[in-house]
Amino acid sequence: MLFFESLSNPLLKILDLPNVVKIAKKHNLITIIDNTFLTPYNLCPLDYGIDLVVHSATKYLNGHSDIIAGLAVGRKSLIEEIWEKMVRLGASMDPHQAFLLERGLKTFSLRMQRHNENGKRIAEYLEIHPKINKVIYPGLKSYPQRELVSSLLKTGYSGMVSFEIKGGNETGLKFMRNLKIIREATSLGGVESLISMPFNTSHAGLTKEEKDRIGIKEGLIRLSCGIEDAEDLIEDIDQALSAVH
Repeated sequence: MLFFESLSNPLLKILDLPNVVKIAKKHNLITIIDNTFLTPYNLCPLDYGIDLVVHSATKYLNGHSDIIAGLAVGRKSLIEEIWEKMVRLGASMDPHQAFLLERGLKTFSLRMQRHNENGKRIAEYLEIHPKINKVIYPGLKSYPQRELVSSLLKTGYSGMVSFEIKGGNETGLKFMRNLKIIREATSLGGVESLISMPFNTSHAGLTKEEKDRIGIKEGLIRLSCGIEDAEDLIEDIDQALSAVH
């Protein structure tokens, strides 16, 4: 099988779905896409021939940072295999978590509109800030895969923004700890804005050489934009950047 993220963590590289499906069919492989970052609101991989789509429903689908859940969607024959294993292994939510997920889904489209809007606003703000080296966001004109993004994403680009702060990791940590509204935490996709640095969280187990090779540079920060007022978030980022040298 081929197993990919539709939008990678934390460098936000988008996957060429039509090409992946073409390669998979040629070699008789199953395609599985983790679509957590983009969500069905921004991208429907099944429309491009992907066999299975998985989500961490803990994130955007629930949206309130209060459950742990996951899901898989796809063609019936594959789902039946998954269902059988799930029943045998006991991998199912308790009733209260299921209720909370259903509650969260009722506001999913409304929340994603705001996540998309805030992500774009903040990415545009950061891109012109003198203390930022680089901003990675699919909605920016500077995004390297701009042509591919335009062909795949019609609704929005998610609330995930990655950027490199001048001064490296220590400056990044000081910046995050000066924030007042945005919270330093490793999750994402909730109504609240969360921020973290891959070097000491998701990619802490890699050597410096390994980080450099895959593009995890000094000062790389990952921001999950929540649904707060965009101006409040920008003001918070601005004051935190002003406090670092």
